[in-house]
Amino acid sequence: MLVFVYGTLRKQQINHHMMKNYPCMQEDVWVYGKLYDAGAGYPFLALNKGSEKVRGEVFEVPQAELYLLDEFEDYIPDDPNSSLYMRVEVDVYDNNDHSTKAFTYVCNKEEMLLHEIEGHDWVNFIGKPGTNEKI
Repeated sequence: MLVFVYGTLRKQQINHHMMKNYPCMQEDVWVYGKLYDAGAGYPFLALNKGSEKVRGEVFEVPQAELYLLDEFEDYIPDDPNSSLYMRVEVDVYDNNDHSTKAFTYVCNKEEMLLHEIEGHDWVNFIGKPGTNEKI
């Protein structure tokens, strides 16, 4: 299964070790939405909040191992109301305007959508002076 990651699971990020056994199928790709910072050390994606390009990467994850990402992302398929994120299928675009279907994790708690991240790219955001997420 293809999974789009946009935050700490991306290459060279603090939680990328979770993806080390999975091949990266696409880099420098995006989904349309908005990215938010709630000061938690990781971002929140909202697809229904806008049409900005949220940057990330696509990895191929065996379906049998998807539960590991579900647990990491606090997604509980049997109890979506208590989940921090929801796993949804999205269109992921590349620089040639081709799209691929992939799963990603979107924010399930409106109160976490506090501060819109300028540029909608987590990697660029955490490297900016004044952010509290230095990696």
